[in-house]
Amino acid sequence: MFCCFQSLYRLRHCAALAVVGLGIGMFGTGCKSTLTVTVPRIERFTVENPDASALEIDRALSERAETYARTRPYTQVWRGSGLSMEPLIPPNAWIVSETFPYETLERGQVVLFNRSPGRRVAHALLRKTGEGWITVGINNENVDEYTRVTRRNYLGVVTAAFVADR
Repeated sequence: MFCCFQSLYRLRHCAALAVVGLGIGMFGTGCKSTLTVTVPRIERFTVENPDASALEIDRALSERAETYARTRPYTQVWRGSGLSMEPLIPPNAWIVSETFPYETLERGQVVLFNRSPGRRVAHALLRKTGEGWITVGINNENVDEYTRVTRRNYLGVVTAAFVADR
């Protein structure tokens, strides 16, 4: 039975920094580029109870993300999916985004944005253009060609992720 968060997990805090060598033909040059991608807080939980169900683990991560978000202004909590940000943010991580002014966005930040109605994406900012920011999933072979992050579709900067390690 699921009794409490502490009984299931051992907690490790770390600031996440990934230096990603992008071997994609960026900017039409065919050159490789390096992008330093950051998420200020990643909490990894080692599941110590081998009988813990996926639902119990997910519930505990969700509760931890919600608790953290309540300590910060202008936050939202989201459930991650997909492989595009591995190994920095694995599938099923719970992420917290904070709304900072669009003008303060910087290369390497992971942002959450609406790619299309109902489809939210968390990818790293690569380069600002006249049409908005070009983004990339650090596990993807190509940059996001068709959607730019603009004032209209920008939702926030990913400032924390909560991940379970089995």
